[in-house]
Amino acid sequence: MKRRKLNKSPVLGFCGFVIGYECKEKGIKLMECDKTQADAIIVPHHFSHKVTKNSCLNLLVLYKDKIRGAMQIGYGIRPHIKTEKGEVLDYHQVREFDRMWLSDDMPKFSETICLSLLHKYIRATHKEIKYLISYADTSIGNKGTIYKAANYEHIDTIKADFYVLPSGERVHPVTMWHRHKTRAWEVLTKLYPGIKKAEGFQLKFLKKL
Repeated sequence: MKRRKLNKSPVLGFCGFVIGYECKEKGIKLMECDKTQADAIIVPHHFSHKVTKNSCLNLLVLYKDKIRGAMQIGYGIRPHIKTEKGEVLDYHQVREFDRMWLSDDMPKFSETICLSLLHKYIRATHKEIKYLISYADTSIGNKGTIYKAANYEHIDTIKADFYVLPSGERVHPVTMWHRHKTRAWEVLTKLYPGIKKAEGFQLKFLKKL
Protein backbone atom coordinates (compact mmCIF):
# COMPACT_ATOMS: atom_id res chain seq x y z
CA MET A 1 0.00 0.00 0.00
CA LYS A 2 1.45 3.36 -1.03
CA ARG A 3 2.01 5.85 1.80
CA ARG A 4 0.08 9.10 1.72
CA LYS A 5 2.18 12.06 0.61
CA LEU A 6 2.97 14.46 3.43
CA ASN A 7 2.86 18.22 2.99
CA LYS A 8 6.11 20.14 3.49
CA SER A 9 6.41 23.90 3.73
CA PRO A 10 9.19 26.50 4.02
CA VAL A 11 10.13 28.07 7.34
CA LEU A 12 10.52 31.83 6.92
CA GLY A 13 12.77 34.14 8.93
CA PHE A 14 11.91 37.65 10.11
CA CYS A 15 12.89 39.15 6.74
CA GLY A 16 10.84 36.64 4.77
CA PHE A 17 13.76 34.50 3.64
CA VAL A 18 13.57 30.71 3.71
CA ILE A 19 15.65 29.47 6.66
CA GLY A 20 14.37 25.91 6.85
CA TYR A 21 11.69 23.43 5.82
CA GLU A 22 9.15 21.53 7.87
CA CYS A 23 6.57 18.78 7.88
CA LYS A 24 4.00 20.10 10.35
CA GLU A 25 1.98 16.90 10.40
CA LYS A 26 4.95 14.95 11.79
CA GLY A 27 6.39 17.79 13.85
CA ILE A 28 9.71 17.62 11.99
CA LYS A 29 11.63 20.74 11.07
CA LEU A 30 14.96 21.21 9.27
CA MET A 31 16.85 24.44 10.01
CA GLU A 32 20.18 25.65 8.60
CA CYS A 33 22.76 26.22 11.32
CA ASP A 34 26.42 26.97 11.99
CA LYS A 35 28.89 24.14 11.44
CA THR A 36 29.85 24.13 15.11
CA GLN A 37 26.24 23.35 16.08
CA ALA A 38 26.02 20.38 13.73
CA ASP A 39 29.50 19.17 14.72
CA ALA A 40 28.47 19.12 18.38
CA ILE A 41 25.70 16.64 17.55
CA ILE A 42 27.48 14.52 14.95
CA VAL A 43 30.66 13.81 16.95
CA PRO A 44 29.06 12.04 19.96
CA HIS A 45 26.20 10.36 18.10
CA HIS A 46 27.17 9.44 14.51
CA PHE A 47 28.74 5.98 14.21
CA SER A 48 31.90 7.49 12.66
CA HIS A 49 32.28 10.10 15.45
CA LYS A 50 33.66 12.37 12.73
CA VAL A 51 32.31 15.54 11.20
CA THR A 52 32.30 16.63 7.57
CA LYS A 53 35.39 18.85 7.52
CA ASN A 54 34.59 20.53 4.20
CA SER A 55 30.88 20.97 4.86
CA CYS A 56 29.09 23.63 2.84
CA LEU A 57 25.68 23.16 4.44
CA ASN A 58 24.85 22.23 8.04
CA LEU A 59 21.36 21.66 9.39
CA LEU A 60 19.63 20.87 12.66
CA VAL A 61 16.71 18.46 12.81
CA LEU A 62 13.99 19.46 15.25
CA TYR A 63 11.18 17.22 16.44
CA LYS A 64 8.37 18.96 18.30
CA ASP A 65 10.66 22.02 18.45
CA LYS A 66 13.48 20.16 20.23
CA ILE A 67 16.82 19.37 18.57
CA ARG A 68 16.87 15.68 17.73
CA GLY A 69 19.46 15.41 14.97
CA ALA A 70 21.78 17.00 12.47
CA MET A 71 22.77 16.73 8.81
CA GLN A 72 25.91 17.80 6.94
CA ILE A 73 26.50 18.32 3.22
CA GLY A 74 30.04 18.57 1.86
CA TYR A 75 31.95 18.90 -1.39
CA GLY A 76 33.07 15.26 -1.37
CA ILE A 77 36.38 13.70 -2.33
CA ARG A 78 35.16 12.19 -5.60
CA PRO A 79 33.40 15.15 -7.24
CA HIS A 80 33.63 13.90 -10.83
CA ILE A 81 30.44 11.93 -11.37
CA LYS A 82 29.35 9.76 -14.27
CA THR A 83 25.80 8.41 -14.31
CA GLU A 84 24.84 4.89 -15.33
CA LYS A 85 23.88 6.33 -18.74
CA GLY A 86 27.40 7.71 -19.19
CA GLU A 87 26.46 11.35 -18.58
CA VAL A 88 29.30 13.32 -16.98
CA LEU A 89 28.01 15.84 -14.46
CA ASP A 90 29.43 19.29 -13.80
CA TYR A 91 31.17 18.77 -10.45
CA HIS A 92 30.49 22.39 -9.52
CA GLN A 93 26.82 21.39 -9.27
CA VAL A 94 27.44 18.26 -7.17
CA ARG A 95 27.58 18.00 -3.38
CA GLU A 96 27.86 15.01 -1.09
CA PHE A 97 25.25 14.15 1.54
CA ASP A 98 27.75 13.03 4.12
CA ARG A 99 26.31 12.85 7.64
CA MET A 100 22.93 12.35 9.25
CA TRP A 101 22.07 11.39 12.78
CA LEU A 102 18.53 11.25 14.16
CA SER A 103 17.47 10.43 17.70
CA ASP A 104 15.66 7.15 18.25
CA ASP A 105 12.61 9.02 19.54
CA MET A 106 11.92 10.40 16.07
CA PRO A 107 8.81 8.93 14.38
CA LYS A 108 8.81 6.17 11.78
CA PHE A 109 10.15 7.10 8.33
CA SER A 110 11.90 10.19 9.75
CA GLU A 111 15.00 9.58 7.62
CA THR A 112 12.98 9.68 4.42
CA ILE A 113 11.04 12.75 5.59
CA CYS A 114 14.26 14.58 6.48
CA LEU A 115 15.76 13.77 3.08
CA SER A 116 12.66 15.18 1.39
CA LEU A 117 12.88 18.35 3.50
CA LEU A 118 16.57 18.63 2.63
CA HIS A 119 15.88 18.36 -1.10
CA LYS A 120 13.18 21.04 -0.92
CA TYR A 121 15.37 23.35 1.14
CA ILE A 122 18.29 23.04 -1.27
CA ARG A 123 16.04 23.72 -4.27
CA ALA A 124 14.71 26.84 -2.55
CA THR A 125 17.94 28.31 -1.17
CA HIS A 126 20.96 26.72 -2.85
CA LYS A 127 20.03 26.63 -6.51
CA GLU A 128 23.66 26.10 -7.52
CA ILE A 129 23.37 22.54 -6.19
CA LYS A 130 21.77 20.33 -8.82
CA TYR A 131 22.82 16.87 -7.60
CA LEU A 132 23.52 15.07 -4.35
CA ILE A 133 25.63 11.96 -4.07
CA SER A 134 25.81 9.66 -1.08
CA TYR A 135 27.17 6.27 -0.12
CA ALA A 136 25.84 3.26 1.75
CA ASP A 137 28.54 1.11 3.34
CA THR A 138 27.63 -2.59 3.25
CA SER A 139 30.54 -3.42 5.58
CA ILE A 140 28.49 -1.96 8.45
CA GLY A 141 25.17 -3.33 7.23
CA ASN A 142 23.89 -0.35 5.24
CA LYS A 143 22.11 -1.20 1.99
CA GLY A 144 20.90 2.24 0.97
CA THR A 145 17.30 1.64 2.00
CA ILE A 146 16.61 5.30 2.83
CA TYR A 147 18.10 6.46 -0.47
CA LYS A 148 15.99 4.03 -2.45
CA ALA A 149 12.91 5.24 -0.57
CA ALA A 150 13.86 8.83 -1.48
CA ASN A 151 14.23 7.95 -5.18
CA TYR A 152 18.01 8.14 -5.34
CA GLU A 153 19.58 6.35 -8.32
CA HIS A 154 22.12 3.62 -7.58
CA ILE A 155 24.94 4.52 -9.98
CA ASP A 156 27.93 2.48 -8.83
CA THR A 157 29.22 -0.22 -6.49
CA ILE A 158 32.73 0.35 -5.17
CA LYS A 159 34.90 -2.02 -3.12
CA ALA A 160 35.06 -0.68 0.42
CA ASP A 161 38.37 1.16 0.74
CA PHE A 162 38.61 1.90 4.44
CA TYR A 163 40.98 0.95 7.19
CA VAL A 164 39.51 -0.25 10.47
CA LEU A 165 41.73 0.53 13.45
CA PRO A 166 41.75 -1.59 16.65
CA SER A 167 39.84 1.24 18.34
CA GLY A 168 37.03 0.76 15.81
CA GLU A 169 37.81 4.02 14.02
CA ARG A 170 37.26 3.82 10.28
CA VAL A 171 39.83 5.79 8.30
CA HIS A 172 39.55 6.72 4.63
CA PRO A 173 42.73 6.15 2.55
CA VAL A 174 42.94 9.87 1.74
CA THR A 175 42.89 10.67 5.45
CA MET A 176 45.54 8.03 6.12
CA TRP A 177 47.75 9.52 3.43
CA HIS A 178 47.44 12.99 4.94
CA ARG A 179 48.31 11.59 8.35
CA HIS A 180 51.41 9.62 7.37
CA LYS A 181 52.20 10.45 3.70
CA THR A 182 51.99 6.75 2.88
CA ARG A 183 49.51 3.91 2.48
CA ALA A 184 52.14 1.16 2.49
CA TRP A 185 50.62 -1.78 4.35
CA GLU A 186 53.88 -2.72 6.10
CA VAL A 187 54.09 0.82 7.49
CA LEU A 188 50.46 0.95 8.59
CA THR A 189 50.64 -2.41 10.38
CA LYS A 190 53.57 -1.12 12.42
CA LEU A 191 51.80 2.13 13.24
CA TYR A 192 48.49 0.42 14.02
CA PRO A 193 48.99 -3.20 15.20
CA GLY A 194 45.74 -5.03 14.48
CA ILE A 195 44.66 -2.72 11.64
CA LYS A 196 42.29 -4.32 9.12
CA LYS A 197 40.87 -3.47 5.74
CA ALA A 198 37.09 -3.11 5.63
CA GLU A 199 35.20 -5.90 3.91
CA GLY A 200 32.22 -5.06 1.75
CA PHE A 201 31.20 -2.41 -0.73
CA GLN A 202 30.14 1.20 -0.95
CA LEU A 203 26.89 1.63 -2.85
CA LYS A 204 26.96 5.00 -4.59
CA PHE A 205 23.68 6.89 -5.00
CA LEU A 206 22.74 10.02 -6.95
CA LYS A 207 19.79 12.37 -6.48
CA LYS A 208 18.87 14.89 -9.16
CA LEU A 209 17.34 17.95 -7.51
